[in-house]
Amino acid sequence: MSVSDSDFASNRQYDRQRRLLKALMRHADYGEIDILVRDVSEMGLGGRCDLDLAVGERVVILLPDCRPAPGKIAWRKGQSFGVQLEAQINPEAVRSRAPADRPADGYQVPEAFRPSGETKRPGFRTRVQGPDTNNKWR
Repeated sequence: MSVSDSDFASNRQYDRQRRLLKALMRHADYGEIDILVRDVSEMGLGGRCDLDLAVGERVVILLPDCRPAPGKIAWRKGQSFGVQLEAQINPEAVRSRAPADRPADGYQVPEAFRPSGETKRPGFRTRVQGPDTNNKWR
């Protein structure tokens, strides 16, 4: 017998808050895995990853600006999964890092996207004084 998503959501103990951020998941067999966190609650989170995870596997979730959160895979459907955490987290603290936190040292803009040295705007002409009108276009 299958349980619909609405039935499952009504059985949740904690309300989930929607998020969309990258995080890491530490797994015994796969090491550190990039995951996409889609929602967070005090005792769990939902996400997506490219690997086949099994229900009951122990993992540690590494969220930006939060302490590591150990838990286990509670459910899996395709690439989506849910993690039941062992200790409470504050969902309000789970946010993406600000873009300014990313270092830009050593980054070079590709040649095709660099501004050219020319400052003339195409389609505009310059004026030169003519002998008879003082106002001739070139």
